[in-house]
Amino acid sequence: MNVPSADPAVLTSSADRRTLCLVREAKGWTQRELASRANVNQSTISKSENGLMELKGQALRAVADALDCPPQLLTHPAPLLGLDVSCLHHRRRSSRLTVASKNKIEAVAHLSRLSVENLLSGYHEQTVAVERVAELDPPDPVDVAADVRGRLGLAPGPVPNLVAALEHAGVVVFERPLGSSAQDAVSSWPHGSDQFPLLIVNSGLSGDRQRFTIAHELGHVVMHRIPGEDQEAQADQFAASLLAPPEQIRPALTGLTTAQFRRLVELKPVWGMSVAALVRRARDLGEISDRQYREFQLRLTSLGWKTSEPIDIPAEHPTTLRNVLARRLAAGQPVADLARTALMTESSFRRYFPIPTRCGALTAENGA
Repeated sequence: MNVPSADPAVLTSSADRRTLCLVREAKGWTQRELASRANVNQSTISKSENGLMELKGQALRAVADALDCPPQLLTHPAPLLGLDVSCLHHRRRSSRLTVASKNKIEAVAHLSRLSVENLLSGYHEQTVAVERVAELDPPDPVDVAADVRGRLGLAPGPVPNLVAALEHAGVVVFERPLGSSAQDAVSSWPHGSDQFPLLIVNSGLSGDRQRFTIAHELGHVVMHRIPGEDQEAQADQFAASLLAPPEQIRPALTGLTTAQFRRLVELKPVWGMSVAALVRRARDLGEISDRQYREFQLRLTSLGWKTSEPIDIPAEHPTTLRNVLARRLAAGQPVADLARTALMTESSFRRYFPIPTRCGALTAENGA
């Protein structure tokens, strides 16, 4: 498990009840499961999470060992969870998730943000170029996407590398397993002048799905300050307009018919969008009718393209965290120290963060 030794002073401190709950939920465990793994009474976990008793000393160590985290994480104040501080947005497939799975992914997102902020502190000072929509009711997502394209400095036409453009604009993208194929990403942008948008993307997505997911999550953090109706559709419209602005892609879709799948396959690598997304774009822009759209859907199903399309779009890989870790390591910080900074055990840190391998190459070890 490779749990770093705890400062004796830490074991005299009490676990933060909200942090304890977050770390347990990030594991997907019930209070009973955690108690069994830590060999403590369930009432110890229940009372600690409800602020009715203090979890410290050897009980704190036992619970930390069971959770594969340093005691320092459990005694750390929990991130503020209010919607005005960290609003997590879920793709529509979240309806497939159980309450426990949703809680797990939200907890993973909060803890990931804590680790990322600690690792970037003092090494990543960059102004965020994108801005939140000021209104609680966002304007037309097409207009917002056009404004964001301008702030990102994108040239007209397809976006060659969306992740690189966002990182250059101060948006941090972190790719890691979220523990469910039903969840593509979560995002947060706490209020505060020193805060940055963080997009946490499930690893293993196809390139076209990854790009649309990232654009979708960016739409959430830019447009949506509080939950509301139709936000998934708005984020989808933002994503489509960011990747393929209406007047820039329209000529490529004009006159499209259901006999022209080859044309769509040729457009896929140009725009970095799936055939299904291009068909939907044609429908949304009025270049095909609803009847034609339904016919396209039937054809996509019969071809098996709803699950696997021809031509793979390469996934894009974030570099902000990778480069900061490289700088920290070059400065003589061992991986064990980086893990402590991230409030993680070394083994867990190595699973989720990019660390150097032979010849200085950097790869992400995406363990479960």
